[in-house]
Amino acid sequence: MSDVRQQVSEEEWRVRCELAASHRLLAHFGFVDLTYNHVSVRVPGMPDQFLLKADNLLFEQVNASNLVKYDLGGNIILENGYKSSMAAFNLHVSVLEARDDIVSVIHTHTPANLAVSAHRRGLLPITQQAMRFFNRIAYHENAANDATREGSMDIANALGEKWTMLLENHGAVVCGTTLAEAYIYHHFMELACRAQAAAIGAGDDLIIPPDEVCEQRAQAAGKHGVYDSDSRDWQASMLFADHHYPDYKF
Repeated sequence: MSDVRQQVSEEEWRVRCELAASHRLLAHFGFVDLTYNHVSVRVPGMPDQFLLKADNLLFEQVNASNLVKYDLGGNIILENGYKSSMAAFNLHVSVLEARDDIVSVIHTHTPANLAVSAHRRGLLPITQQAMRFFNRIAYHENAANDATREGSMDIANALGEKWTMLLENHGAVVCGTTLAEAYIYHHFMELACRAQAAAIGAGDDLIIPPDEVCEQRAQAAGKHGVYDSDSRDWQASMLFADHHYPDYKF
């Protein structure tokens, strides 16, 4: 698929490389579930098109050329021999259609976010990472049809104006105004979930700060739009991917 680079703009190729790198990074830190889970990002300058992982690839196998480009109608825009699962397409297109301010969507099933998604109280503000999401998480009740277009539209409706969601018994959805932002917030969410699972496992005598403290922490974290490709965390992450997984650029 080496000719893909010649068929896309320089800006799209840059985003393809960043999206491929994000998959390698998520895999490196253990945020994976075989060929399932996906990260999407809109094509620069073409908000009705987006890139998505192919259905038969592990995160570790994603590169810039094997990403699938769709329009919001489900048409593959650039034929490269790959396609995505309908379940993945349905979730991502439903969120992107519902919110034109969202540029990137990450959906994962990790042991930590699955554990918290199964907890009746959801994410508790017991760490600084968790306080970022205080009163800012949407919840979606477990539904058998959540992989269908209708079920995915219900997920998008449940997200509302928020940027992060726990799907009961299913995992997490984290969105961003940029791919970098979605990735960084997913990282914070994962740390928060891991800490909560560990804390509850150690006993139920948890220290939960007052609401006003949690809200101050959330406000101090800033509104969405803070993290872009120039942010230090994303730059450091890309350097890490360059060193450990340079073939993501192929």
